[in-house]
Amino acid sequence: MLYAIFAIDRNNLFGNNGKLPWHYNEDLQYFKAKTLGQKIIMGEETFKSVLRNGKPLPNRTSVIATLTDYTFKGVEVTHDIFGYLKQSKNEDIYIIGGKSIIELTYKLCDILYITYIDADHEGDTYLNLDLSNFEMVEENISGVLHFRKYRRIN
Repeated sequence: MLYAIFAIDRNNLFGNNGKLPWHYNEDLQYFKAKTLGQKIIMGEETFKSVLRNGKPLPNRTSVIATLTDYTFKGVEVTHDIFGYLKQSKNEDIYIIGGKSIIELTYKLCDILYITYIDADHEGDTYLNLDLSNFEMVEENISGVLHFRKYRRIN
């Protein structure tokens, strides 16, 4: 199955200068619980932002989707995300960002895990998603965090 997992605030804010514009431990734990042991795909800039912590996300198989010649030891690279997803259709794969990768692929996903943050934040990157082909099948609320699961309906 193909999944996407990401967070946005109530204004559809997604990022700030290549970083998350917020820090909610509960959301980070949610992301970790969903993606641990899984294959994750992200764009080159998202991968580089993960490397600010010194290494790729642990206990996951990272794949970088890029159009450049960027490589990183021990990390798979694809220059054709659609071809990659097609050849990997029997695997569980999580799309984790950034903006371009999510906007290109979310309509192909079977499941979207979206954390809606009911608060305002400062940032410069917004997601513009049409969820009309998805239905919300689960929601858990914890303070300002709304952990929502959407399933593609067609």
